Amino acid sequence: MRRRLALIAILLLVLAGLAATLWWSYRAPPGPRTTQPPRISTLAPTRVARIRVRHGSDLIMLQRDGPQAPWHLTAPVDAPVDRLHLQAVLSLLGRHARHRYAPDAIDPATTGLKNPALVVQFNRQTPIDIGGRGPSPGSRYVRTPHDLLIAALPDLSGLQWGWTHWISPALVPPHRQLKKLVLPHFTLDRDTHGDWHAQPAGQRSAAAVAATRQAWQRARALTVVPANQSRQRLARVTLVFEHSPPRHLDIIERAPNLILRDPALGVDYHLAGNRIGPLLEIRHPGL
Repeated sequence: MRRRLALIAILLLVLAGLAATLWWSYRAPPGPRTTQPPRISTLAPTRVARIRVRHGSDLIMLQRDGPQAPWHLTAPVDAPVDRLHLQAVLSLLGRHARHRYAPDAIDPATTGLKNPALVVQFNRQTPIDIGGRGPSPGSRYVRTPHDLLIAALPDLSGLQWGWTHWISPALVPPHRQLKKLVLPHFTLDRDTHGDWHAQPAGQRSAAAVAATRQAWQRARALTVVPANQSRQRLARVTLVFEHSPPRHLDIIERAPNLILRDPALGVDYHLAGNRIGPLLEIRHPGL
């Protein structure tokens, strides 16, 4: 009898312990969750309509009119934006950091954040500071409102950040189509059938004329720099577009390299010397 009572008592104690465990499991707070490393910015790319970037004394401003609209440089000049620089800045959105530290955990002399290389602001959010190179290839020190981060930002490597580098090196923006070309010695335009011809007539083949139009449509400068005002123009080129104002480019140098100036932007486009024949003289090997 005593043995039976003892067994019953033990069973009751076990049941009571299980009940207490279940009760406590519902009452106790959950343990810490495993989380991904923090993001540099949680803002979705589609929500961004304005970007401000400060590099030294340069302030670069970009804007678009909607989620599907193209980005455009609005300051310090109004111009098409360079794709690589735009992509590099947009890569901050949603990018996970590798490491997170307290804001003052690492000496600013190491992080380079005493004088950030870049200060990026999306819309009206708190700016993000981009410092020096991190401990691993392609990484950077980044300061957000609450954290010091080390993040892999390979898109920032190899780029120069002065204001002229933000201007697209394309002489003809991607969304524009040439309607007419006025060169120093030739004028190229289309007839009613859409075929291109050069005036004066008979000096260049139709294939060479078409190739010249394509060469301008695809031409990209090796670099864009502030205009050297000590050098005067030698001649002028006028690009006439469908549904857009014309663009005037002054020829500053045509040997050994080609330098074209946009006087409205105050910049010089430097191109290789082998572009002189295809762009200015309607000369193409084999045509």
